[in-house]
Amino acid sequence: MSKFDLNSFIGTPDVMKNAVQNIDINKLVPYKNHCFKLYEGERLDDMVRSVLQYGIMIPIIVRTVPDSDNYEILSGHNRVNAAKIACRYEKMAEKKTAPAVVKENLPDEFAEVYVIETNLIQRGFKELRISEQAFAVAMRYKRLFDKKKLQAISDELTVLENGNKLRAPLEHEKESGNSDNYVRTRDVTAEEYGISHATVSRLLRINELSNELKAMVDEGNIKIRSAVELSYIPREMQEMLVKAMSEQEVSVIDMKMAKQLREIASSYAGPSEEIIAEVLCGTYGEDEKLKEKGEKVTIPKATYSRYLGGYSKKEANLIIEKALAYYFENKEGGMAAC
Repeated sequence: MSKFDLNSFIGTPDVMKNAVQNIDINKLVPYKNHCFKLYEGERLDDMVRSVLQYGIMIPIIVRTVPDSDNYEILSGHNRVNAAKIACRYEKMAEKKTAPAVVKENLPDEFAEVYVIETNLIQRGFKELRISEQAFAVAMRYKRLFDKKKLQAISDELTVLENGNKLRAPLEHEKESGNSDNYVRTRDVTAEEYGISHATVSRLLRINELSNELKAMVDEGNIKIRSAVELSYIPREMQEMLVKAMSEQEVSVIDMKMAKQLREIASSYAGPSEEIIAEVLCGTYGEDEKLKEKGEKVTIPKATYSRYLGGYSKKEANLIIEKALAYYFENKEGGMAAC
């Protein structure tokens, strides 16, 4: 089998210009694992107006879909969405096509890079939702592709979006002189995205959550540190949690709940719908607390003052314990004598 050559998929500005095709927007489908939120509100309205007036000016990037005449969008989901909306308002032939650079038979690991890098170029890392940041960091961290190939794809997207203006190299790239020799670590990921090492670690954990729980993180109903705790529970239990939250109309998971759920997940008994419900209701562990506290016995104030008034609480408890032991020992002895 011949070695896969990414260079055959990446074009220079001149090559890309000549390779642009006009494709019917009805043949364009979203990337299968696209997890980035499309523009809404004013930002979408502005893009629709732009498409109505000028069409899609910046070529999108797509890849062929096996056994189909459709094309999967890698870069340009928002532009295509705006074009489809524009077609509803104004039926013009030129609005029904999109200029596109077509990648033939591009493997998934490289297709993913185009999707991520496009959103980073257009929005910037800190504008992404937390779940999107987690996905981007996880994909970088997995190192499905080496640094040189990653940079080549990033440069191609930058050329399409901004002309020939490429980003300046990062400090570790300047020092190494050859990015292929650099092993990508958590520290490098942090540098690339301008975030702390701890944030990288937390985002990697958050990416382990189910889509439903990630959505709650994005909405602010689960804080980041609580989300990290939840990421340690197995996916099956995460699904049970989402179901229980819906049934009990609970929308927020705080740190106390998250820690309890993680504790349950690692326990010998394991999770159950009943136990998860107790956590959500705030009653989990109440029986154990009662056992630890013990039963309360009230001693009349006069009696306490007469016998224990001059002692500390600790001394009084010890006296009561000894008195009870003496009482029951003698009682049992008396019964035996009878």
